[in-house]
Amino acid sequence: MKKNILSNFLGHNHVGDDKYGVENSIKTDFSHVNSLHYSKNHIEDTSEKKSILPSYIILVVLFLFTNFLFAQQPACNLNGVLEAKRLRDGGQNFTINSEVLRTTPGTIYKWEFKSNTSAATFATPTNQPNITINPGNKNGNFNIKLTIINPPDSRGTSKTCSCTKSVSIGNL
Repeated sequence: MKKNILSNFLGHNHVGDDKYGVENSIKTDFSHVNSLHYSKNHIEDTSEKKSILPSYIILVVLFLFTNFLFAQQPACNLNGVLEAKRLRDGGQNFTINSEVLRTTPGTIYKWEFKSNTSAATFATPTNQPNITINPGNKNGNFNIKLTIINPPDSRGTSKTCSCTKSVSIGNL
């Protein structure tokens, strides 16, 4: 750039020329070099932006479909009564609902009693997201557990989680 300015200066202007001609020549050279530099960078930026766009698209698609490629860890929460009447005191069956996130087709639900001093029993099948319970005829309580199992992914690994709930049974 210095060489170009110097050669233009020496070629077009001589020492002793009016100072305005020299000044204008330098300004012209700088403006010319800057405009070439700007247009070259502008072309490079545009082509660079065009080459980056597919990369961003691939990145977005990768993040969107990652959930389908790998088994996800499910999460659960149980909702329902904390206390219930025993049958001989006018009690009746009640339902415990599960809130489950990140299930996949083929998710398995397994309900079980971890402890049970009230003689409560399952009134519906134990392989569903929600369960209905017969409270039984004894005072006591029970702890119920739900285990959720997502089927194995392409690498053969499955993901599980479990949640529990305690319910008291009595003559309320």
